[in-house]
Amino acid sequence: MPTIFVFFGLKYKTMKTTIVKVWIDNDAVYIQTNKGKIFNERFSDYPRLRTALPTQRANFEYDNIGIRWHELDEDLSFRGFMQREKACI
Repeated sequence: MPTIFVFFGLKYKTMKTTIVKVWIDNDAVYIQTNKGKIFNERFSDYPRLRTALPTQRANFEYDNIGIRWHELDEDLSFRGFMQREKACI
């Protein structure tokens, strides 16, 4: 069943978005939604991720809320990826 969100008196009907894939390369972390959209966040925008070693960046966990790098004490929420409306595809 679709979820209905109300913003400033307007109703928006959406299907629930879930994250189906998370991956990194040398420059960014990427997520893919069940709707096929791909979003990214560049490591250069986050001081802890920018200065981290590649092995530290690769050591992450994620759940239904976001991505966590325990060793770096860094968290990125999936909502943050999508709020900026910068889908790659």
